[in-house]
Amino acid sequence: MTDIYQERYRAHQKRKREVLMGLLEERHSERVFADEDVPAEALADVLHAAERAPSSCARRGVSTRVVTERDDKALLGGLLVGGVGWVHRAPVVMLLMGDLVAYKAGDEVLFMPFLDAGCMVGQIYLAATAAGLSCCFINPNIRDHNRPHFAAVFGDGIFCGALALGLPRNDGPPAWVLDTS
Repeated sequence: MTDIYQERYRAHQKRKREVLMGLLEERHSERVFADEDVPAEALADVLHAAERAPSSCARRGVSTRVVTERDDKALLGGLLVGGVGWVHRAPVVMLLMGDLVAYKAGDEVLFMPFLDAGCMVGQIYLAATAAGLSCCFINPNIRDHNRPHFAAVFGDGIFCGALALGLPRNDGPPAWVLDTS
């Protein structure tokens, strides 16, 4: 026989599950965005989620670099093989960069930053969805002859991928996003 406190706990756990499952159902990749800026609070929520992503040995060796300038996004559209033809239209592009100092044991530089970035991508997708944003992963493929230019403009490090973020092109966030105003 359960008491009222146990019933409240179970109801709370059920609500958490329903929210998470709702986010997972709504999460998908979208390459088309509204022609509006990403609200600062939504971007802050996504960045916070990225910072809190699990990582190998809790080292948090992958960081985000936010790109919003038109010319920088146009350059990324030419450098990122997976972003050709569309990434320049995203209001925000988040670059995921591994720190060479964090990944220095043996051959781990060849795979660990990418594993950590993968965990981060999952968190970013969920946070973006919760914030009513559309999101799309951009693969980290850069042609060899473009790598020095990419590093000169966007910094050194291990480029692990990027995400395009923006408001959905429809009339607003999905219906399941709660209005807390």
